[in-house]
Amino acid sequence: MYHFSKVLPVSFDEAIALVTEALKAEGMGVLTEIDVQGAFKKKLDIDFRQYRILGACHPQVAYQMLQTDDKAGVLYPCNVVVQEHDDGRVEVSAIDPLMMFLMIHSPRAKEIALEASQTMQAVMGRLEAAVLTPAS
Repeated sequence: MYHFSKVLPVSFDEAIALVTEALKAEGMGVLTEIDVQGAFKKKLDIDFRQYRILGACHPQVAYQMLQTDDKAGVLYPCNVVVQEHDDGRVEVSAIDPLMMFLMIHSPRAKEIALEASQTMQAVMGRLEAAVLTPAS
């Protein structure tokens, strides 16, 4: 599998906020945000469901990977997709950095990618915990 995915029992906007907070809690930030729905409407005059691509980055991982291979930046950022399906389900999917960085043939790159993969799995775990824990 090249990604991790979870369906969350929250609204689209709540999912965006939860993802942003989960990334932050794991030392990551959102560098880019692409509103696919808005872009399709503006450029193609096509109605599309709510679909947002968040370009996430962990600065330390990015730095370490660039120290290993100066072309690794072509793989950045790690994308996280929040989408609302036609039936109303909201799904969050995130790239598995291990799959993304396997193209770099270096033992050190593999170590970094494993750490990044664990971080992204922790982000996904935080999302699940956030929706399972009642607000106080």
